[in-house]
Amino acid sequence: MGAIVRAGSVAGILLMMAGCHSDERSNSLLERLSSTAPPKATSLGPNHLAAEGLASITSACEKQSFENARTGLIVSQTGLHEYVFAMRSRTYSSVAFSLDDALKLEDVLRNELKEDKQPGEQRECAQQFEGYLETLTDPLVEQDKLAKDLDASAFKDSNKEVQEELRREKETQALAPKK
Repeated sequence: MGAIVRAGSVAGILLMMAGCHSDERSNSLLERLSSTAPPKATSLGPNHLAAEGLASITSACEKQSFENARTGLIVSQTGLHEYVFAMRSRTYSSVAFSLDDALKLEDVLRNELKEDKQPGEQRECAQQFEGYLETLTDPLVEQDKLAKDLDASAFKDSNKEVQEELRREKETQALAPKK
């Protein structure tokens, strides 16, 4: 009984939201709701965060110094691989950048600087942003390299131990009296 009342309430609320008459632009509540939904990340492509970050940085650097732009754009810094920092987009929403996304943003920013399109102060601001992003990502990249090297050396050490153990077993079998 409670489920029926709840379903009726939900239907009533949806009907009130949709109104008695739907306008000519959209025929249903579902169409109106889906038209306001944000686009899926997969439709934006693999470099959409880098492009969004570049647009935010160049826009901020057009208007203010690096220190002010950084303070306004960088929402937080965690230093974690999955969430190195969060940057405010041009729509003022916070966008989290993983290590891969941050490295792509660095690369896109570096390529933009090579094209030399910006005037002096704006270019200097963008260069400082590139350097700042490197200070956030370089320690993580170095940690990854060290972890990879440690994993490789641990594998080599364990492989040597196995080889040594196999050699000892063969020696033991060779010395054991045969029946």
